[in-house]
Amino acid sequence: MTLLRSLIIGVLAVAAARLVRTLLADRRRPVRQIAWILLMAPYFTPILLTGYAYANFSLSLIHHPATNTIFYSALLWWKLTPIAAVILYFTPAPISAEAIHCRRLAWGAAFTPLQFTTTPDVRTVKRRERRAPFTRILVSQIEFCTFLVRAGCAHGPVAAFAVVFLFAFAEFEMASLMVVKSWTVALFDAHAGGLALGESLRRMLGPLLCEAAAIATAFVVLGRRQVIPARRIEGSRASHCFAGCHLVIAFVFALAIPAAMLLWGTLRGFGLLMENFVLSREILSSLLFAAGASTFAGLAAFWLGAAARGRQFRSIFCKVILVAAVFAGLLGSLVLSLTVLAAVQLPGLIALRNTPVPLVFTLGLVLLPMALVLKRVLELTAHRSALHLTTLMQKSRAVRELAWRLSTSGKFWLMVLLFVWAFWDLTASSILAPIGMTPVTVRLYNLMHYGQIAALSAMTCTAFAAPVCVFLLALGTRRWWAPP
Repeated sequence: MTLLRSLIIGVLAVAAARLVRTLLADRRRPVRQIAWILLMAPYFTPILLTGYAYANFSLSLIHHPATNTIFYSALLWWKLTPIAAVILYFTPAPISAEAIHCRRLAWGAAFTPLQFTTTPDVRTVKRRERRAPFTRILVSQIEFCTFLVRAGCAHGPVAAFAVVFLFAFAEFEMASLMVVKSWTVALFDAHAGGLALGESLRRMLGPLLCEAAAIATAFVVLGRRQVIPARRIEGSRASHCFAGCHLVIAFVFALAIPAAMLLWGTLRGFGLLMENFVLSREILSSLLFAAGASTFAGLAAFWLGAAARGRQFRSIFCKVILVAAVFAGLLGSLVLSLTVLAAVQLPGLIALRNTPVPLVFTLGLVLLPMALVLKRVLELTAHRSALHLTTLMQKSRAVRELAWRLSTSGKFWLMVLLFVWAFWDLTASSILAPIGMTPVTVRLYNLMHYGQIAALSAMTCTAFAAPVCVFLLALGTRRWWAPP
């Protein structure tokens, strides 16, 4: 069931992303900015928030599991379409749409029974294709699709489908809160209920093969071509309308409605929270784990990425390490956490079992693929010439601010995204957190199973405010720690 649902979500995400991409590469800058905001906001909304907001609604559909599954699949589709859109945006087709159209006309002319003295128009080609035998049309379409694949036009959609399928197949938090059947929920509940670790590892072999196939497909497809931003893409009015409606609906259901429900509960339960605030230790633990994991992922992305360039033995070794680390990170938090949990039971690593090292290491590997993608985006959008001019200018506060905006701000935002992503991780934190350092997401997740309570909404809002306060503190003190 999870496999079929993930395949359908992957196909729908690629289909929607092809239309959304036209807005991301629109000629008008305001349209592009609004499209990027509406696109990325649902993706970076913590899944724990979305699942908590719709938990009661899912419980009301307990006797209608098909409807609940469809609604869950729609939420997952809206949240994962940004991944496909970004991949299609940065891996455009190597030939233009006009060239593909000309090739289609030439192919249609080659399979018409009569010879033309001049180049046929589209209507003539379509009329002759309708008259042609079915087998001849089928052969022509197969050969035309083969031409598109050989030309590299299918690389972006195939890679986008593989990555979306991987994320949809390994999703756990929202499926658990919305009571949707999934292999991740079944495996996690069985392991938490006392299932032997060896049996848990045996049960995840089948899903592991599916994830490995998706990862290998993405690696092979994306590794054959250079990643570049898309050119200006002209779309029809209907495609723009559908893309805009998709972005607005995704923003409303994945972010606006959950945020409104959370704030409404917070206003009613804030007084209770002030009387008995019990999450300080959990929030501090989550902040420490997030800081360690984001630092590990950021340093690994920049250091291994720089060391992997070249042809020396060191670079080849770094490439092997980098590919293995990315492969492990793309397996997902559940599979990777169970693997690390089995590893720390070995005699040589058992001393690390009750320390923060396994959790920080696991979260760092999970964040590494995202860190590499964001690093690549920074390289594509870097202002190298302008940054070089700042090094030649006389040092002053204005020059320091300009250098910050051109260089350091991008890396800062990269670390902020990694930090927030690690802060809201649930699966790895539930399995690998040491005794006495329970992350706040684990505490909130356990409480969310009892339904939506005003005090719980206030606790969740406070947990949201913690990384925001850290971000504002770091941004306000950047003049002391940011490089000149």
